[in-house]
Amino acid sequence: MASALLDGARVARRPTGPVLALLVAVVCLLVGPAVVTLALLPVFGMSALALVEGPMGLGTQLVLLLSFLGASGVLAVWVLVKERRPLASLGFFPASRIGAHLALGAGVAVLLLAVPVVVNLAGGQYLVGPVRFAQVGAVLLALVGFTAQACTEEVVSRGFLLQAAYRKWGLTAAILFQAVVFALLHGSNFDVGVLPLINVLLVGLVLGLWAVAEGSLWGVCAFHVVWNWCQGNVAGIQVSGMDIQATLLSLDPEPGSADLITGGGFGVEGSIITTFVLVVATALALRVVQKRRLVSTGTA
Repeated sequence: MASALLDGARVARRPTGPVLALLVAVVCLLVGPAVVTLALLPVFGMSALALVEGPMGLGTQLVLLLSFLGASGVLAVWVLVKERRPLASLGFFPASRIGAHLALGAGVAVLLLAVPVVVNLAGGQYLVGPVRFAQVGAVLLALVGFTAQACTEEVVSRGFLLQAAYRKWGLTAAILFQAVVFALLHGSNFDVGVLPLINVLLVGLVLGLWAVAEGSLWGVCAFHVVWNWCQGNVAGIQVSGMDIQATLLSLDPEPGSADLITGGGFGVEGSIITTFVLVVATALALRVVQKRRLVSTGTA
């Protein structure tokens, strides 16, 4: 069974190899956000120092997340000018049931995230604060920022990198390649450690397999957006080390709680419970791809 996502790079007149694609991805994620950040700082009336000092207020969060649009812009130029192919070929070809894919992605994100959160709550690992109804507007606005950030990471990882690697190395290697790069890109986050990186790697495997099975990026984009947003702005848990302040709820690890269970300063993505959930999700996603006979070690 063919996957429209894997066929996306076939329409490129001058396709990019996997090694060069990695370099392009790194440049996109370094240069693009830096340029947009410099442009947004005066708009939000902030200094660059505010981006690295103290808890992350809504303004800081929006600047950091919206800056990812710069990476999308740089990659768009590369795909259009160098590869000479439409941007939709990265994983957004017109498709039926887009709404269903988006709903499935959002629903699965909430379901998978609920497991470690509920386990921590039941085990008394979280200090639960009051509901902040006054923050509803800020929480909804933050969703825009996470949409820019998460969708950019999906286009770069599950779109551009996966396609480039698949052309030369086959699907199995491509799935592993984009997942490893995705994990390494999170290696500079606050409070990162071995277990958080393993979990981010597992997220990359799940979403890579999912995107191939679906044939597009609609579902994985929705998953990634909701996964990050629900952790940070809804539940009030650190997101990959980001201490977000505009939150609806406030779930902080209790003093003396086990970092192995809560994830510590990295957030629930660093929890061993999340590892278990993601291992199960990876196995299920792999099974779906295998049943559709999409796994291959040949070149595209």
